[in-house]
Amino acid sequence: MSIHTTRMNKVVHYIEATLDLEITTSSLAGIACYSEFHFHRLFRAFVGESVYAFRKRLLLERAVTFLHYSTKTITEIAFDSGYDSHSAFNKAFKKHFNYSPSTVRQQQVSFEKFFYTGNNNEDIKMQAKIIELNDIKTIAARGVGSYDKAAAEAWGRVMKFAYSNKHMCKDVRRFGISHDNPNVTAPDKVRYDACLDIDVDISAADNLRKVTIAGGKYAQFLHVGSYDNMNQTYGYIFNQWLPNSGYKLRAAPCFDLYLNKDPRRTKPEN
Repeated sequence: MSIHTTRMNKVVHYIEATLDLEITTSSLAGIACYSEFHFHRLFRAFVGESVYAFRKRLLLERAVTFLHYSTKTITEIAFDSGYDSHSAFNKAFKKHFNYSPSTVRQQQVSFEKFFYTGNNNEDIKMQAKIIELNDIKTIAARGVGSYDKAAAEAWGRVMKFAYSNKHMCKDVRRFGISHDNPNVTAPDKVRYDACLDIDVDISAADNLRKVTIAGGKYAQFLHVGSYDNMNQTYGYIFNQWLPNSGYKLRAAPCFDLYLNKDPRRTKPEN
Protein backbone atom coordinates (compact mmCIF):
# COMPACT_ATOMS: atom_id res chain seq x y z
CA MET A 1 0.00 0.00 0.00
CA SER A 2 1.39 3.39 -1.00
CA ILE A 3 1.99 6.38 1.27
CA HIS A 4 -0.85 8.12 -0.57
CA THR A 5 -3.28 5.31 0.28
CA THR A 6 -2.19 5.38 3.92
CA ARG A 7 -2.75 9.13 4.10
CA MET A 8 -6.18 8.98 2.50
CA ASN A 9 -7.26 6.07 4.70
CA LYS A 10 -6.43 8.23 7.74
CA VAL A 11 -8.74 10.93 6.40
CA VAL A 12 -11.57 8.49 5.73
CA HIS A 13 -11.22 7.00 9.21
CA TYR A 14 -11.19 10.48 10.77
CA ILE A 15 -14.37 11.52 8.96
CA GLU A 16 -16.12 8.30 10.03
CA ALA A 17 -15.09 8.86 13.67
CA THR A 18 -16.08 12.54 13.85
CA LEU A 19 -19.49 12.73 12.18
CA ASP A 20 -20.84 14.78 15.09
CA LEU A 21 -18.05 17.37 14.89
CA GLU A 22 -17.55 20.32 12.58
CA ILE A 23 -14.64 19.62 10.26
CA THR A 24 -12.96 21.67 7.56
CA THR A 25 -11.27 20.60 4.37
CA SER A 26 -8.16 22.41 5.52
CA SER A 27 -7.96 20.22 8.63
CA LEU A 28 -8.51 17.09 6.53
CA ALA A 29 -5.84 18.21 4.08
CA GLY A 30 -3.51 18.61 7.07
CA ILE A 31 -4.20 15.04 8.18
CA ALA A 32 -3.38 13.83 4.68
CA CYS A 33 -0.30 16.07 4.46
CA TYR A 34 -1.51 17.58 1.18
CA SER A 35 -2.22 21.15 0.21
CA GLU A 36 -5.88 22.09 0.40
CA PHE A 37 -5.75 23.10 -3.26
CA HIS A 38 -5.03 19.54 -4.39
CA PHE A 39 -6.79 17.68 -1.57
CA HIS A 40 -10.31 17.98 -3.03
CA ARG A 41 -9.34 16.23 -6.25
CA LEU A 42 -7.24 13.60 -4.49
CA PHE A 43 -10.06 12.70 -2.09
CA ARG A 44 -12.65 12.42 -4.85
CA ALA A 45 -10.32 10.22 -6.91
CA PHE A 46 -9.67 7.96 -3.90
CA VAL A 47 -13.20 7.64 -2.49
CA GLY A 48 -15.31 8.31 -5.55
CA GLU A 49 -17.17 11.13 -3.81
CA SER A 50 -16.32 14.62 -2.65
CA VAL A 51 -15.69 15.18 1.07
CA TYR A 52 -19.07 16.90 1.33
CA ALA A 53 -20.95 14.12 -0.49
CA PHE A 54 -19.21 11.35 1.48
CA ARG A 55 -19.95 12.90 4.88
CA LYS A 56 -23.50 13.88 3.87
CA ARG A 57 -24.25 10.31 2.77
CA LEU A 58 -22.94 8.79 6.01
CA LEU A 59 -25.05 11.19 8.07
CA LEU A 60 -28.20 10.51 6.06
CA GLU A 61 -27.69 6.75 6.28
CA ARG A 62 -27.19 7.06 10.04
CA ALA A 63 -30.41 9.07 10.20
CA VAL A 64 -32.35 6.06 8.92
CA THR A 65 -31.24 4.10 11.98
CA PHE A 66 -32.14 6.97 14.30
CA LEU A 67 -35.59 7.30 12.73
CA HIS A 68 -36.39 3.66 13.30
CA TYR A 69 -34.58 2.81 16.51
CA SER A 70 -34.38 6.03 18.54
CA THR A 71 -36.93 8.26 20.27
CA LYS A 72 -35.32 11.44 18.95
CA THR A 73 -37.65 13.81 17.14
CA ILE A 74 -37.16 14.32 13.42
CA THR A 75 -35.96 17.84 14.15
CA GLU A 76 -33.35 16.51 16.59
CA ILE A 77 -32.22 13.96 14.00
CA ALA A 78 -32.03 16.76 11.43
CA PHE A 79 -29.67 18.73 13.68
CA ASP A 80 -27.62 15.59 14.42
CA SER A 81 -27.32 15.08 10.67
CA GLY A 82 -25.89 18.54 10.06
CA TYR A 83 -29.02 20.39 8.94
CA ASP A 84 -30.21 23.63 10.50
CA SER A 85 -33.91 23.03 9.81
CA HIS A 86 -36.47 20.26 9.53
CA SER A 87 -37.34 21.32 5.99
CA ALA A 88 -33.74 21.20 4.75
CA PHE A 89 -33.28 17.73 6.23
CA ASN A 90 -36.58 16.54 4.79
CA LYS A 91 -35.61 17.74 1.32
CA ALA A 92 -32.15 16.11 1.40
CA PHE A 93 -33.45 12.85 2.90
CA LYS A 94 -36.24 12.51 0.35
CA LYS A 95 -33.87 13.27 -2.51
CA HIS A 96 -31.46 10.55 -1.35
CA PHE A 97 -33.95 7.80 -0.41
CA ASN A 98 -37.15 8.79 -2.28
CA TYR A 99 -39.00 8.68 1.04
CA SER A 100 -39.59 11.42 3.61
CA PRO A 101 -38.24 11.04 7.16
CA SER A 102 -41.79 10.98 8.54
CA THR A 103 -42.73 8.11 6.21
CA VAL A 104 -39.77 6.09 7.48
CA ARG A 105 -40.51 7.03 11.10
CA GLN A 106 -44.12 5.89 10.73
CA GLN A 107 -42.89 2.61 9.23
CA GLN A 108 -44.94 3.10 6.09
CA VAL A 109 -42.00 1.83 4.04
CA SER A 110 -41.55 -1.91 3.66
CA PHE A 111 -39.09 -3.12 6.31
CA GLU A 112 -37.19 -4.98 3.61
CA LYS A 113 -36.33 -1.60 2.12
CA PHE A 114 -34.41 -0.30 5.10
CA PHE A 115 -34.18 -2.53 8.13
CA TYR A 116 -32.88 -5.87 9.34
CA THR A 117 -35.70 -8.37 9.17
CA GLY A 118 -34.47 -11.85 8.38
CA ASN A 119 -36.88 -14.77 8.05
CA ASN A 120 -39.00 -16.01 10.92
CA ASN A 121 -37.03 -14.05 13.51
CA GLU A 122 -40.16 -14.12 15.67
CA ASP A 123 -39.23 -17.75 16.41
CA ILE A 124 -35.74 -16.81 17.59
CA LYS A 125 -35.20 -16.62 21.34
CA MET A 126 -31.86 -15.23 22.46
CA GLN A 127 -30.58 -14.12 25.83
CA ALA A 128 -28.97 -10.70 25.97
CA LYS A 129 -26.09 -10.07 28.34
CA ILE A 130 -25.33 -6.43 29.15
CA ILE A 131 -21.58 -5.92 29.45
CA GLU A 132 -19.11 -3.06 29.87
CA LEU A 133 -16.06 -2.99 27.61
CA ASN A 134 -12.88 -0.96 27.61
CA ASP A 135 -11.49 0.40 24.35
CA ILE A 136 -10.17 -2.44 22.18
CA LYS A 137 -7.19 -1.57 19.99
CA THR A 138 -6.86 -3.61 16.82
CA ILE A 139 -5.20 -3.85 13.46
CA ALA A 140 -7.72 -4.10 10.66
CA ALA A 141 -8.21 -4.62 6.95
CA ARG A 142 -10.97 -2.59 5.31
CA GLY A 143 -13.14 -4.22 2.67
CA VAL A 144 -15.60 -2.23 0.54
CA GLY A 145 -18.42 -3.82 -1.42
CA SER A 146 -21.10 -6.43 -0.71
CA TYR A 147 -20.46 -7.90 2.73
CA ASP A 148 -19.75 -11.45 1.54
CA LYS A 149 -17.02 -10.31 -0.84
CA ALA A 150 -15.70 -7.45 1.32
CA ALA A 151 -15.41 -9.64 4.42
CA ALA A 152 -13.62 -12.47 2.60
CA GLU A 153 -11.13 -10.07 1.04
CA ALA A 154 -10.49 -8.21 4.30
CA TRP A 155 -10.02 -11.36 6.38
CA GLY A 156 -7.67 -12.76 3.78
CA ARG A 157 -5.41 -9.73 4.09
CA VAL A 158 -5.33 -9.35 7.85
CA MET A 159 -4.91 -13.08 8.53
CA LYS A 160 -2.11 -13.34 5.98
CA PHE A 161 -0.30 -10.47 7.73
CA ALA A 162 -0.78 -11.98 11.18
CA TYR A 163 0.35 -15.50 10.26
CA SER A 164 3.22 -14.34 8.04
CA ASN A 165 4.63 -12.24 10.88
CA LYS A 166 3.93 -14.87 13.58
CA HIS A 167 1.53 -12.61 15.49
CA MET A 168 -1.26 -15.17 15.83
CA CYS A 169 -1.78 -17.07 19.06
CA LYS A 170 -4.77 -18.56 20.87
CA ASP A 171 -5.43 -15.31 22.75
CA VAL A 172 -5.86 -13.13 19.66
CA ARG A 173 -9.50 -12.15 19.23
CA ARG A 174 -11.18 -11.66 15.86
CA PHE A 175 -13.71 -8.86 15.40
CA GLY A 176 -15.80 -7.95 12.39
CA ILE A 177 -17.24 -4.43 12.15
CA SER A 178 -20.11 -3.96 9.72
CA HIS A 179 -20.42 -0.20 9.35
CA ASP A 180 -23.43 -0.05 7.04
CA ASN A 181 -26.90 -1.48 6.63
CA PRO A 182 -26.78 -3.09 3.17
CA ASN A 183 -30.47 -2.24 2.72
CA VAL A 184 -29.58 1.45 3.02
CA THR A 185 -26.07 1.79 1.58
CA ALA A 186 -25.31 1.07 -2.07
CA PRO A 187 -23.57 -2.34 -2.46
CA ASP A 188 -20.36 -0.82 -3.81
CA LYS A 189 -20.04 1.50 -0.77
CA VAL A 190 -20.69 -0.92 2.10
CA ARG A 191 -17.76 -0.89 4.58
CA TYR A 192 -16.43 -3.86 6.58
CA ASP A 193 -13.41 -4.03 8.90
CA ALA A 194 -11.75 -7.38 9.74
CA CYS A 195 -9.93 -6.77 13.04
CA LEU A 196 -7.42 -8.58 15.25
CA ASP A 197 -6.58 -7.29 18.72
CA ILE A 198 -2.84 -7.34 18.10
CA ASP A 199 -0.71 -4.45 19.34
CA VAL A 200 1.97 -4.28 16.66
CA ASP A 201 3.35 -1.68 14.31
CA ILE A 202 2.15 -1.70 10.73
CA SER A 203 3.58 -0.05 7.65
CA ALA A 204 2.07 1.38 4.49
CA ALA A 205 3.04 -1.79 2.64
CA ASP A 206 0.83 -3.92 4.90
CA ASN A 207 -2.39 -2.34 3.57
CA LEU A 208 -3.87 -2.33 7.08
CA ARG A 209 -5.06 0.29 9.55
CA LYS A 210 -5.29 0.77 13.31
CA VAL A 211 -8.90 0.66 14.54
CA THR A 212 -10.13 1.20 18.10
CA ILE A 213 -13.45 -0.37 19.08
CA ALA A 214 -14.94 2.16 21.49
CA GLY A 215 -15.52 1.02 25.04
CA GLY A 216 -18.86 1.36 26.80
CA LYS A 217 -22.04 -0.57 27.45
CA TYR A 218 -22.97 -3.31 24.99
CA ALA A 219 -25.70 -5.93 24.62
CA GLN A 220 -24.07 -9.28 23.87
CA PHE A 221 -25.77 -12.11 21.95
CA LEU A 222 -24.53 -15.55 20.86
CA HIS A 223 -25.13 -16.58 17.24
CA VAL A 224 -24.62 -20.24 16.36
CA GLY A 225 -24.95 -21.40 12.77
CA SER A 226 -24.25 -20.21 9.26
CA TYR A 227 -23.10 -16.65 8.64
CA ASP A 228 -25.85 -16.58 6.01
CA ASN A 229 -28.36 -16.55 8.87
CA MET A 230 -26.79 -13.58 10.67
CA ASN A 231 -29.54 -11.38 9.26
CA GLN A 232 -32.10 -13.36 11.26
CA THR A 233 -30.12 -12.77 14.45
CA TYR A 234 -29.86 -9.05 13.76
CA GLY A 235 -33.56 -9.03 12.88
CA TYR A 236 -34.38 -10.41 16.32
CA ILE A 237 -32.04 -7.97 18.07
CA PHE A 238 -33.28 -4.83 16.34
CA ASN A 239 -36.95 -5.65 15.80
CA GLN A 240 -37.81 -7.66 18.92
CA TRP A 241 -35.24 -7.31 21.67
CA LEU A 242 -34.29 -3.63 21.33
CA PRO A 243 -37.81 -2.10 21.32
CA ASN A 244 -38.64 -3.96 24.53
CA SER A 245 -35.28 -3.65 26.27
CA GLY A 246 -35.44 -0.14 27.68
CA TYR A 247 -32.08 0.63 26.06
CA LYS A 248 -31.28 3.15 23.33
CA LEU A 249 -28.72 2.88 20.56
CA ARG A 250 -25.68 5.14 20.53
CA ALA A 251 -23.92 6.32 17.40
CA ALA A 252 -21.51 3.40 17.10
CA PRO A 253 -21.45 0.36 14.80
CA CYS A 254 -22.29 -3.15 15.91
CA PHE A 255 -19.44 -5.63 15.84
CA ASP A 256 -19.07 -9.40 15.81
CA LEU A 257 -16.59 -11.34 17.94
CA TYR A 258 -15.80 -14.58 16.09
CA LEU A 259 -15.32 -17.48 18.47
CA ASN A 260 -13.96 -19.82 15.79
CA LYS A 261 -10.24 -19.88 15.04
CA ASP A 262 -10.52 -18.72 11.43
CA PRO A 263 -13.85 -17.24 10.23
CA ARG A 264 -12.92 -18.03 6.63
CA ARG A 265 -12.75 -21.78 7.32
CA THR A 266 -15.61 -22.20 9.78
CA LYS A 267 -18.22 -24.82 8.88
CA PRO A 268 -21.73 -23.32 8.53
CA GLU A 269 -23.22 -25.32 11.41
CA ASN A 270 -20.52 -24.04 13.78
